[in-house]
Amino acid sequence: MVAKNYFSHTSLDGRSPFDRISATGYQWWSVGENISANPASVNAVIDAWMASPGHCANIMNPNFRDAGLACVAGGSSNTYRLYWTLDLAQPR
Repeated sequence: MVAKNYFSHTSLDGRSPFDRISATGYQWWSVGENISANPASVNAVIDAWMASPGHCANIMNPNFRDAGLACVAGGSSNTYRLYWTLDLAQPR
């Protein structure tokens, strides 16, 4: 998202979170993704997701066992200062 200055669950080449996670070789049964832009800290982004019914449901979903969280700083040409992605999954 940072490199192409966009904000979406769908990559500009049309790939979904499911496609991207599968491309890593992870064999999943269930996948979810939360994204956010600009919260300045882990606490701020988690607080925002917990206040959002859909994002909170992903975090609290008992079908997800594994999680990966990334924060990447945008540059001067990016719309957002920080880009956050939380991928959640249950392996097969």
